[in-house]
Amino acid sequence: MNDSSSPKSAPRALLPLVIGLGNEHRSDDRLGLEVARALKPKLAGKVRVEECTSGGVALLDLWRGFDHVVVVDAVRSGSPAGTVHRLEAGDGALPGYHSATSTHGLSLGEAVALGKGLGNLPRYLVVYGVEAENLEMGLSLSPSVARGVEEATARILAELHSTQPVDLTATRSSVHA
Repeated sequence: MNDSSSPKSAPRALLPLVIGLGNEHRSDDRLGLEVARALKPKLAGKVRVEECTSGGVALLDLWRGFDHVVVVDAVRSGSPAGTVHRLEAGDGALPGYHSATSTHGLSLGEAVALGKGLGNLPRYLVVYGVEAENLEMGLSLSPSVARGVEEATARILAELHSTQPVDLTATRSSVHA
C-alpha cells in the first residue's frame, strides 16, 4: 500500500528544500556547505538537502518545483563575524543582502530577482546568511563563524520542524539578526 503522505512519495513541491551555497576552498565561504552537511542526516526523508558550489543560475534549476526553500550563504554586512541573519524573499527581493563573495557567478540576490522575473521563484523562500570573517584560501572556518554555523543549523531545524510556512504573498521581506 502506498501512503501518499509519506516523504518518499510526496510530490516534490510538498517537500522543503535546503540549499547550502559556498566555496569549499575559501575558508568561511564554505559555511553554507557545512550547514547543509550538518542538516542532511537530521532531515533525511523529510527535507531535500543540496550543496551548491556554483550558485546563481544553478539555483533556479535546484529550486524549480519547490514551494518551500531555505538557502544558506556567507554574507558581509558589517555585523560581527558569525552573526546569523534571516531574510524572507517572498516578493523576490533581498533588502540589504550582500553575498560575501562573487565566486558564485550570479549572486544569490540576482538569482532571486531573475527567478521572480522568470516566474521561477519558490512561494516561500528564506535566506540564512552567516557573517563571514575570512574569505581567503583555506579549508577551515573561523571559530566565530563555526559557532554561527551551529546556530544557523539549529535555527533551520527548528523552523523546519515548526508549523506550516506562511504564504509570503501576504507577508513581506524581513531581516532578523
